[in-house]
Amino acid sequence: MSRLILAAAIVVAIGVPARASAQAGDTFETIRDWDTDSAKTESTLDTLRLLDGIIWTPRAYADFVLRFEYRPLTPTGGGTLLLRSNIDGDRTIHSYEAALNGSPERGRLDGARQVLHELRFVPSAPIADTTQWVAAEVRAESDRLSVLLDGVTVATADRAEGLFGTIGFKAGAGGVELRGMRIAALSTEPAAIGVGLPRVGDPDITPPKPTRRASPRYTAAAMRAKAFGVAKLEFVIEADGSVGAVRVIDVPHPDLALSSVACVREWRFRPATRDGVPVAVVATMELAFNLKR
Repeated sequence: MSRLILAAAIVVAIGVPARASAQAGDTFETIRDWDTDSAKTESTLDTLRLLDGIIWTPRAYADFVLRFEYRPLTPTGGGTLLLRSNIDGDRTIHSYEAALNGSPERGRLDGARQVLHELRFVPSAPIADTTQWVAAEVRAESDRLSVLLDGVTVATADRAEGLFGTIGFKAGAGGVELRGMRIAALSTEPAAIGVGLPRVGDPDITPPKPTRRASPRYTAAAMRAKAFGVAKLEFVIEADGSVGAVRVIDVPHPDLALSSVACVREWRFRPATRDGVPVAVVATMELAFNLKR
């Protein structure tokens, strides 16, 4: 098997012209297409049985509302919901997980190689009847995740380290049956940022300097598409050196827009100054994506 290695070159650029970019929709759409790899599935017009392996959405999402129904195929069976999943260059999966089974622990959020802080978890009554469908709703908004089962919020968590990724379902012992998978991608990208703020490069501004850098991650879809090129972003560096609003100017693949925004938000700076006083400024950045076998 070939090994994919991610190389990301990062350059802070000045004066890249802004261009309109698409906004995420806020209406529910049915998820009909899945990347299955070697997963074992059985499907009808209404349901999908996941007997073994993992299925993934072909695209990645940042903030969203996901709704579906599930039921374990056996009393001790079930599966796992994977949220904001990404793959490193060595093909290690990073994601958030929630159990989809009949136990009292169903719906509990956990991180798989991702930082997550559990705020609340309420155990559910065990499911004895495997013909019973459980209605699930998951909300992902910025660094906060929540899971509702049959209309009741059972789990909430914040400080999520991963801010985007694909959505997947993983079969457990006995498998899980799914139906009605629908998602609404929430729009998070502002139309304009930093209105009235000075820009890096203005003659009276001492430019900021990075104190913490980060590298973007590829999604599975971007890897399959062999996407490469330069993503250009505009963002605000706040007076405390943190990153504020971020806007995508150009990107070589839709998934890499989410990856680029998440990456830029991890950067920290020694702030720009005017007459020795820290000020918020607008800057642009270029992230170069290259896949090497």
